[in-house]
Amino acid sequence: MPYSPRAERSVCSRLTPSHVAACERPRRIILQEDANMPMEALGIDFDEWIAFRFQHCDAPGSQIDGIWWDIGFAEDTYAVYESKLLPRLTHPGLQRWWSQGIDWVERLVSESHARGLEAFWNNRVCPVDFAPTGPAPIPHDDPRRRNPLKQQHPDWTVPCWWPQGLWNLANPEVQERKVAILRELLERYALDGIQLDFARHTPCLPAGREWELRGQVTAFVSKVRDMMLDIEAATGQPRLLSVRVGETIEGNHRDGFEVENWIAAELVDILNLGGRTTTVDVAAFEELTRQTPVRLCAPFDGHHTTDGYYFPEAAYLRGVFTNFLHQGVDFVSLFNWACASGEWYDRLGLPPMMKCPQHVQATREVGSLGAMADGSRTYAVERKGGYPWAQNYLYRNDDRPLPAALPAGGSHLELPLYIYEDATARMADWDVDLRLVVRANSVLPPLEVRLNGHCLPELRRDSNWHDGQIYGDHPQPSSGSHTSYDHAFPDVKLTMVEFAASASQFVRGQNCLAIARSDHSAGDLMLEKVEGRFAPAG
Repeated sequence: MPYSPRAERSVCSRLTPSHVAACERPRRIILQEDANMPMEALGIDFDEWIAFRFQHCDAPGSQIDGIWWDIGFAEDTYAVYESKLLPRLTHPGLQRWWSQGIDWVERLVSESHARGLEAFWNNRVCPVDFAPTGPAPIPHDDPRRRNPLKQQHPDWTVPCWWPQGLWNLANPEVQERKVAILRELLERYALDGIQLDFARHTPCLPAGREWELRGQVTAFVSKVRDMMLDIEAATGQPRLLSVRVGETIEGNHRDGFEVENWIAAELVDILNLGGRTTTVDVAAFEELTRQTPVRLCAPFDGHHTTDGYYFPEAAYLRGVFTNFLHQGVDFVSLFNWACASGEWYDRLGLPPMMKCPQHVQATREVGSLGAMADGSRTYAVERKGGYPWAQNYLYRNDDRPLPAALPAGGSHLELPLYIYEDATARMADWDVDLRLVVRANSVLPPLEVRLNGHCLPELRRDSNWHDGQIYGDHPQPSSGSHTSYDHAFPDVKLTMVEFAASASQFVRGQNCLAIARSDHSAGDLMLEKVEGRFAPAG
């Protein structure tokens, strides 16, 4: 079914009518935006910076209804505002604004509200450590990154991939300190809510004991909720709590997040599901939230992107967000999107790494099925890998199907391709094909491809295909580094093969693909990408 708000929710006993109304406010797109990026813009003329910061929101046709401001850098250690609990960050650009009497956090909140936008604070639950001057391209183990609190309280951390360890939510002192910091923020600023961003980073519990200690994470979420409701009662302003968690119930359990109990105990208002993935189990979460005011959001990270699709074509983005909306999420989130068009970056002399015309276009399209209805779209089987900033389930995509070896001996490789709109009804006369990208050391033999039992004829192939995001056996690039996705690997031999298909051969939901090689040799054939592509006829 097309997206529509769920109407059968009931008012929960802990929440006031104004709180529930704030939960159920119509939203299309939320920007989760790093207000500190690009760093080079901090300290310029503030009015010009505000115009730059809100350019997408102010543009005609924008579908953005709120901003989850990721302002805090390493917010458990240094503050970017006047704090009684934390020392100030010493970034020179921010110091210039402060010397001019500018409270940039207050201005971001007030400028959001002046535009009718919600303003949330995105709290990085387990952030990596930065230097006192803020983020910089320095090694993880550089002494400038040493966190004085972690040096003083090693028991506050979980030993893991990050050299200094990440915060341990099983420690009550860590919980209380975090709650106090968030309380100060809500008492200082008229924020509409807070998002606890568990994707920044994992683990937040000792390795191997995540499910055993799940009650400690729940206790932390409960403390944040109680604090926020206290402030709501004192100010009369609803203060919503969003959580960014994993895209499946089982995946959340692996990280120690008993999300179903958070919903049942009325601890959260918004579930932001995943981030790097295009495969979200919306139905499972919708079942849990059906009789509650809790809203569902599907985010998509434009920087720490799903593997193989950094700055993808607009058709791919439409496929991702069309799937999200047809599954029934209440709204979508654009995470790590540029805040302005490329022209603004050029005008201000800023680094080009976030410039992406497709992302600009997405801010006017992807919050509405109607806006995407007539545009071409690509639905892809998802790839694993490409993210070095986490240890557990959330954000890693380790259980995705591709890349996958095509077995010898005539056996079929079976893959799921998810399409949640009714292709037969909507795109009956469209041009449709199935595209495969295969890595082969020799000439690619003919392939047999079946789509839901239909044998597809080959249309064309290109044995000299180039894809700078398929690295073969080379070291995998880190997600989020735009320079890593435009490499030429001369020893990676790719062949692109397209097969004719029709919209009537697809079903709504999971489509079953069976792919086999025609030869019986033992040569390696690695299936790297699979895409169902739909384009208006002509």
